[in-house]
Amino acid sequence: MRKKRTNRLILLILILTIAIIAAVFFLVHKIADASQLEEAERAAEEAAQKESEEEAEEQARLDKIAEEKSQWYLILVNNYNAMPDDFDIETVEVEDGYYIDARVHDALQEMLSDCRDAGYSPRLISTFRTRETQQYLYDHTANKADTALPGHSEHECGLAADIVDADSLGWGDPLIDAQEDMPAQKWLMEHCQDYGFILRYPKDKEDITEIIYEPWHYRYVGKEHAAIIMSNGICLEEYLRDMQDYYQAQ
Repeated sequence: MRKKRTNRLILLILILTIAIIAAVFFLVHKIADASQLEEAERAAEEAAQKESEEEAEEQARLDKIAEEKSQWYLILVNNYNAMPDDFDIETVEVEDGYYIDARVHDALQEMLSDCRDAGYSPRLISTFRTRETQQYLYDHTANKADTALPGHSEHECGLAADIVDADSLGWGDPLIDAQEDMPAQKWLMEHCQDYGFILRYPKDKEDITEIIYEPWHYRYVGKEHAAIIMSNGICLEEYLRDMQDYYQAQ
């Protein structure tokens, strides 16, 4: 009889022990599951917050790019984009009766001066043009395909300059592809971006600019943008179209 009671007591203790172990095991797993769930929720919140911050940063960058695109020095004037009627221009003389936008004057003068100090002979042959002058040129040219419509010439915005090597002035027409081989022109094409200028109508971009290759036509866009455009071998149309891929807005 006593042996049976002892066996029952052992069995009861064993059952209680198993029950306690099971309860502890269940509780531990419950706590672990809750901890994992909490960690997962925290990770999801952090990921969502990071994504939101990245989207906000990207939108801020795009907004800054859009703002930068609207600056006067990045105005796009071509066959499809006329110069805005409200584009303000104040011109000043650079040299020899040639005028440029006052905001570009110092950069252009410095570029010409440094080119001469390097031993070359750059010569301005065209800068700012009035609408009336552009109309006259268009009306009296024999090849209208190579002459911009009035309102569609960069020369009207006062940010462009046609520069040739002085030694080419005796050619009769210095505005030909051979201009690229002239010493002054080589210097200008290599260093123009240092002064905020680009070679506006580069070789092999005629299908985009719809303007023939002009190794004499320089356009001011600012040093930062000029460096990007020239180093990537693109034209202004490409840069403005894909500016978000090139320009790191600060």
